[in-house]
Amino acid sequence: MSPAQTAVTAVLTEKFEVSAESIRPEATLESLDLDSLALAELALALQEQLGVPVAEEEAAKNSTVGELVAALNAKRER
Repeated sequence: MSPAQTAVTAVLTEKFEVSAESIRPEATLESLDLDSLALAELALALQEQLGVPVAEEEAAKNSTVGELVAALNAKRER
């Protein structure tokens, strides 16, 4: 599991009480019951944990967990 995947899973399970079984690459953030305020909090928490900026469109309702992790991995590799 990449550091980005670990961070996304940790934040979703600890801060938003999403079950680990629900966190699949194809799951959208909306399907995990995250509203717009939760998405903003998610982006901020990931930014703090990983030290990379998280754009609003990367943590949008229709973004999948896999897309978010891929975007974070790409930023960490720069």
